[in-house]
Amino acid sequence: MKRKIIAESEGEEYLHKETWRVVKRQFERPDDPKKGSMYDDLVATVFASHTLEGYLNFIGDKISPGVWQNERDIQGGLEGKLALILRECGLPYFDKDRRPYATIAALIKLRNSIAHPKTYKPKSQTIYSEGKEPPLFPKTYLETLVSREKALRARDDVRCIVDRIHTAAVAKFPALHLGDALEGVLSLHSHSAKLHD
Repeated sequence: MKRKIIAESEGEEYLHKETWRVVKRQFERPDDPKKGSMYDDLVATVFASHTLEGYLNFIGDKISPGVWQNERDIQGGLEGKLALILRECGLPYFDKDRRPYATIAALIKLRNSIAHPKTYKPKSQTIYSEGKEPPLFPKTYLETLVSREKALRARDDVRCIVDRIHTAAVAKFPALHLGDALEGVLSLHSHSAKLHD
């Protein structure tokens, strides 16, 4: 009878750091005003939203594992998670009408538009003065939500929120050895193998 090898592995993979790499990569190319370049900005913006939610799940699992065991039950979605984390870290809530939080509200709107797409049926009337021509192609709904400027703001404001939370969490929970919030090691694993009769 052949003996078997039982391999065991456990660890953590920090997916919020992977999504952050996607955001950063979108800005490695020069700004390109050509038609279609909006999609690169869309990727950066949506992945900034994913990064924030992934980070909140990461830090929530570290500082409040009992609650995060059932993280889908946290009321209020991303906003509810953010409020809970801020409270756990002893931080005041963000002013909803100002950056960086106002950007997060826009990210949630964009994320919901992409995750649950519907047919958009715009209807408007604009009066142009003689000599001022209307645009040949009006902006699409998606183009009103995404731009290079908005993508850069999303990147910067997500980084601002994550850095603020992470600094407070590191100070309040030093025994957790939280490491860097968005950069650095992407995963930690330990492996072992045993020969079994």
